[in-house]
Amino acid sequence: MKVSYRKKFLKQLAQLPVGIRSQVERFAFEDLPNAASIANLGSIEKMQGYREYYKARFGSYRVGMKTEGDTLILQVVMDRKDIYKFLDLYD
Repeated sequence: MKVSYRKKFLKQLAQLPVGIRSQVERFAFEDLPNAASIANLGSIEKMQGYREYYKARFGSYRVGMKTEGDTLILQVVMDRKDIYKFLDLYD
């Protein structure tokens, strides 16, 4: 699977607490690129009300992702109470 990273995602990732950051880094830089498809990773859910958007949970943080063709773009990583406000900006 092709994986792309927005600058905003990388910037937010650097600001996460250490324990959560290591989980998200493993997911983003190891698990996703090695997966054949989104369906192979049980931790990704389709987001209701958003076309082509998916999320992955890490404690109280969420990784917001969007599919474009065969590429998965990691857009944001934010607290669960804030992420849904910002995903509308990327549509």
